[in-house]
Amino acid sequence: MTISNPRDLTVQLLGELLYVERRLADTVLEELAGSVRDPELAELLRAHRAETVTHAERVEDGFRAISVAPSSHRSASFEAAVSQHDELAGSIVDPGLGDRFHAQSALHTEHWELAAYETLLRIAPAQVTDRIAPSLDDELEAATKLRAWLEA
Repeated sequence: MTISNPRDLTVQLLGELLYVERRLADTVLEELAGSVRDPELAELLRAHRAETVTHAERVEDGFRAISVAPSSHRSASFEAAVSQHDELAGSIVDPGLGDRFHAQSALHTEHWELAAYETLLRIAPAQVTDRIAPSLDDELEAATKLRAWLEA
């Protein structure tokens, strides 16, 4: 794919974001929640999973707003982060330390999502940004909650 204008980049970033939101909603967040021992952290992850389903729908609406069929594009950086988490998680023996590692991994993903949404809000046409802007607020709130959990 050649990216030669803001619309091309918008479509590419929407596709990566759709991939990530779908992966998070379909499996990653539930698996992560199932791995933690702290009930508050598990609930935080499960609540954000429910929001993430809506995020994927908003991204799909963003595609449709510019007359493009929703299409996800594999995100190599996201998959690398998931693989890195999975490789290291099993070697952490202390459950409390493991929960902190899981929270850090979730926060890492939130930062990726924040960067994607913030970029799209600056380059995409208004009909796209109007649809996806609420997801940025949700991601900011999720990151804040993860930071607060880590500080507790």
